[in-house]
Amino acid sequence: MSIRISSSTPDDEPGSTLFPVRDRIDEDLRTHPAVRLAGEAVPLMQRTTAGERFGPVRLIERDSDFAVVFAADTTRWAVLVQPGSESPKASLILGVPNPRVGFGRSFRASYLERMNVHQSGDPSVAREPPEFGWMALAGIAAEGVSQFEVRSSLETDTGGVGADGVVFAVLRARWREKPHVAVTLASGETVPIHHPTLRPERPS
Repeated sequence: MSIRISSSTPDDEPGSTLFPVRDRIDEDLRTHPAVRLAGEAVPLMQRTTAGERFGPVRLIERDSDFAVVFAADTTRWAVLVQPGSESPKASLILGVPNPRVGFGRSFRASYLERMNVHQSGDPSVAREPPEFGWMALAGIAAEGVSQFEVRSSLETDTGGVGADGVVFAVLRARWREKPHVAVTLASGETVPIHHPTLRPERPS
């Protein structure tokens, strides 16, 4: 999945700074300790049956937290790695199957189907919900969609849509926040995605 960097600021939050999601590409991902730990969080049965091409494809670092994306022939996973009180711990944020061969992508009404959004974060010492957390969003884009953008009040994650149509974004967000999602068509037109799990765009 190709990732481009964006640093735009949401129109509905003047004065805020929106950080782009930046991947760690300065080293072999397989040698990073967070990646090794994250790989163990992916169920063994799925790792051994996912196909020969199972492995890490993205590493995102935020302070002392890491998010690792794994891809295989059949499935993609996002795993969160946090320091922990005694030792680092890894937990699966989201796992989604890749579309099977022959999956129809001729739909046009929504431009993004099979959408799944999940957020993960540690509660405070007082067992209150966290202020921020990691968010993963997955879906299948229609034919003719070339790029996607997923935007929270903190970050934006954008990338190209491959031949299988999978959209998989990982970013930080405020707890229980609904993200903005938009896709770009081959014609260059940008289309906001409307879904109950997403935050609607304000009319211009």
